[in-house]
Amino acid sequence: MHIHFPRADFTVLLRLLIATAAAVAIACGGSSNTPSDTGGSKCVSALSCPEGDVPSYQTEIAPILRLACVPCHSPSGRGGFNETTYAEVSSQAGSMLSQVAVCEMPPLNGPALSDAQRIALTAWLRCGAPDN
Repeated sequence: MHIHFPRADFTVLLRLLIATAAAVAIACGGSSNTPSDTGGSKCVSALSCPEGDVPSYQTEIAPILRLACVPCHSPSGRGGFNETTYAEVSSQAGSMLSQVAVCEMPPLNGPALSDAQRIALTAWLRCGAPDN
């Protein structure tokens, strides 16, 4: 079965995809004008996995998670999944990246991440969340 799209429909679809990609790129790559409690911009994100300098789960990422995520994402917390072990965190890496990169997590009423913490976390997630 072969489906034919009229040229006008294809153009509309293409424009919609381009607009969506641009919106995601702006949300993930830029920073908002609203300062955070830590003195940085509200939303920053690593745009890619840094070559040769992947943040360490053990020394950099786990402490960030314990501070900002585990209060809600633990067996006794109200978050949707547990982030107390590497296995649990790595199984949710894609979801975490999509929420942390656009500042949906941690929530506004939760612990704030500094720009450096948010960049380290998103860089680690973009690198495939290695157990390093």
